[in-house]
Amino acid sequence: MRVPPKTFSCHLLRGALLACLAVFSLAEGAGEVSVRYLRFEEVQETLRLNADSDIPGSDIAESAAWDAWIRSRDAEVRSRIDRGIEDSISNLILYGTSFTSLPKMESVERAASEPGELTPAAIARVHAMAVALSAGRNERVRLVRDFLARQKIGKNSEERYFTENLRRFVTEQAAYQKKLRDAAADADPSALYLARGTLFETRGLSVDTSLLPNFALEETLRAMVRKGVLAPGSMHRIAVIGPGLDFTDKRDGYDFYPLQTLQPFAVLEAVARLELGKAEDVQVVCLDLNSAVIAHVQKLAERGRAGQTYNLQLPRDPKAEWSPEAISYWKHFGEILGSPMKALPVPATLSGVVARAVAIRPQFASRMKAYDANIVAQTLDYAPGQGFELMIATNVLVYYDRFQQALAMANIARMLNRGGIFLANNVLPSQHTSDLEYLGRRTTTFTPDGAYGDDVVVYRRP
Repeated sequence: MRVPPKTFSCHLLRGALLACLAVFSLAEGAGEVSVRYLRFEEVQETLRLNADSDIPGSDIAESAAWDAWIRSRDAEVRSRIDRGIEDSISNLILYGTSFTSLPKMESVERAASEPGELTPAAIARVHAMAVALSAGRNERVRLVRDFLARQKIGKNSEERYFTENLRRFVTEQAAYQKKLRDAAADADPSALYLARGTLFETRGLSVDTSLLPNFALEETLRAMVRKGVLAPGSMHRIAVIGPGLDFTDKRDGYDFYPLQTLQPFAVLEAVARLELGKAEDVQVVCLDLNSAVIAHVQKLAERGRAGQTYNLQLPRDPKAEWSPEAISYWKHFGEILGSPMKALPVPATLSGVVARAVAIRPQFASRMKAYDANIVAQTLDYAPGQGFELMIATNVLVYYDRFQQALAMANIARMLNRGGIFLANNVLPSQHTSDLEYLGRRTTTFTPDGAYGDDVVVYRRP
């Protein structure tokens, strides 16, 4: 997807900024998996490759300095979670239909009449959100209200807070677009890819997600199967980095159904459909540093073990003109892992939008695990050969600078089994260790004219 933002949930957000322990253990089947900070000796090659980059952290030359830096970097990254929540609130105000009958905004650009000034339509939606806070019946609005309480936003200050936050959000979005335009005009053809790759390196960590990036992942895996790169039955453990929660994304803004996560099930189903592994035998591990995502995945797994289905709502706007292949993906999503169920009614304000729904069977929901782990700063210790055959990170590494991306790639390589595959949808730095071999980049278009789509880059651990 060209524009990232992949969160939040009730008490789910509580504790998002808790100080992270240097080492802690989590039960993993019969053994224990440790989540700990990367050690100085493990990043030597990455430091060497990036020594002349002038990026903070890349010039560290001794262990004590590294230990201090990696912990401070982790804390800084986690401090951006609240700003990501504020971005999600702005998206909800602009596009949400569950708290108001006002027409949703067509785009973030339409929310501003001039720099720093909101349009009357945007102001009206801000007011509608402030009014909705007192009702308390809407799940997402309750989450907004809980967040405001934690931020100590006074009862009569909510509307001013929403307004200021939306102005900030609109201004930042305009700056991101300018950065992309400037890169596109650069004489260096790689400038645009490089700009996209670190576009949100200082932005709040958003967790909004959507369906179509998973279509690009499945198409890429399918192409690899055709070329003989992947063998049938070769996958047993999958890791999804930053799986996201479907709160209200900036492209469609659907919010008429409960919070849900899509990618863990999408990747599991792709592996099963392509006969890379049996769905009932594959474990999916989610790595995230947002307490909302972690709690959501843990809860759905608990419910799966208790015999409960996990219900997914899948809206689609026919006016978006998806390609026949993308529509087919939407129509068949969930058919391996679940059963069709009646979709929730689509609000009248979303005229023309259609929806289908699937109930994921309990045995697949129960296969999910979630760990609190920052892929740039922390790693999981698996015994040799007990790591992952596939790791996924879409719309995640774009939130980090080039040196931190290189750290993440070295970390991913150490958690992959030999021959394991890593898929991302951002061009990543060339200054990464040789433990990840670049196999290529594949573009999947979501519309007939090719104007909207996603690039997937492929790496393999030799």
